[in-house]
Amino acid sequence: MFATLLATVALCGAFNVAVDPLGIFGTPRIAGFNATKPYLDHHRDLARWQAAHRLCPTAGIFGNSRAEIGFDPEHPGFATLGLVAYNHAIPGTPINIALRQLHWLDDADCRPKQVIVGVDFFDFLGAPPARVPPPAIPPAPRIDGSVFAETVFSVTGLRDSLNTIAIQHVSHPASLSPRGFNPLLNYIPEVAQTGHYGLFRQRAQENLRSWTRKSPRIHPDNGNQSVEYAGLEAFLQDAATMGATVHVVIYPYHAQIRLMMERAGLGQLFTEWKASVLAAAEHARSTNADIKVWDFSGISAETTEPIPAPGDRQTQLAYYWEAGHFKKALGDRILDQILLDRPGFGHLLTRTSVDRWLIEDQELVTDLASRPSGLIRDVDSLFPNTKPQQSTSASERRDRNPS
Repeated sequence: MFATLLATVALCGAFNVAVDPLGIFGTPRIAGFNATKPYLDHHRDLARWQAAHRLCPTAGIFGNSRAEIGFDPEHPGFATLGLVAYNHAIPGTPINIALRQLHWLDDADCRPKQVIVGVDFFDFLGAPPARVPPPAIPPAPRIDGSVFAETVFSVTGLRDSLNTIAIQHVSHPASLSPRGFNPLLNYIPEVAQTGHYGLFRQRAQENLRSWTRKSPRIHPDNGNQSVEYAGLEAFLQDAATMGATVHVVIYPYHAQIRLMMERAGLGQLFTEWKASVLAAAEHARSTNADIKVWDFSGISAETTEPIPAPGDRQTQLAYYWEAGHFKKALGDRILDQILLDRPGFGHLLTRTSVDRWLIEDQELVTDLASRPSGLIRDVDSLFPNTKPQQSTSASERRDRNPS
């Protein structure tokens, strides 16, 4: 009886290692068996680190879900530059997680030559103060006894393995590529079922709830650095110390988000934040570091891609899943401009161009908001009890609150 139980457990463990749903054991990928890995929410740090450590990439993509979904590490621009890229981005994580990942790569002698890091205004909103001194960087995650037991000898591990086998012949699985890219293919049938409009509307409502829970500021009231700014400066300085060329990317929010920010009184704060991101890059560039800041959030043909009407389940947008998450097609356009120097819709921010561009950018938003359209009506419906308002600058807010 005991021998049978032991044999069953051993067989189950061997099966889970062979399938390797998280890809942490480096088991060979076999087409039709375990080549496609499911998108799993647990052990995300470990899974990405194990894959990155084995690959030892010469280029890295860092950020949150917008980067994970939008930037394909197998974009041809990397190969053109003689680089092998990995997408380290993890949904819902701040810049300090990217800083950890950068340190782990450095410790493993896998220093990237090219870094693309996405920065998200909404991660900076609220401005919780940074800890002084900053917390120590934890060591890279490893397969310890607890992880081994959970992934090899648990019901969770077995369920993940069975799920891995099940998705091998699914047309649009929720999956993660060997290079850390999440193509979000599972949204294709969701769009066919509910339409893009429903996704845009749901996410817009979620965004508003999230924004209103945060203070409308990007710096702490005491004048110190916020945790996100401190993390960004540390990331840029450390990447520069490693000798990497760094591209800081302000994500291409759909125009719906830009208009919502205006209605919520956050538009001018967003402008100030862009200037602050450039200032952080300029500070790191004082050591002759090669750091570029790109703004892809402006009003353009790409960011004003029309949202399908309610009930339209046929239209699959070219560039967006919903207003905050862009597709690989738009991510490829961004990488074309950054890596291959092709004309695009982004703006390279420099000390001499930033003021002019920020004024032009705000004028484009104001012009879009002044022209009646389905997009404007839809944004208005999200603010049923408020009138359109002008966003306020930091100086205006200080004048109103002299204390």
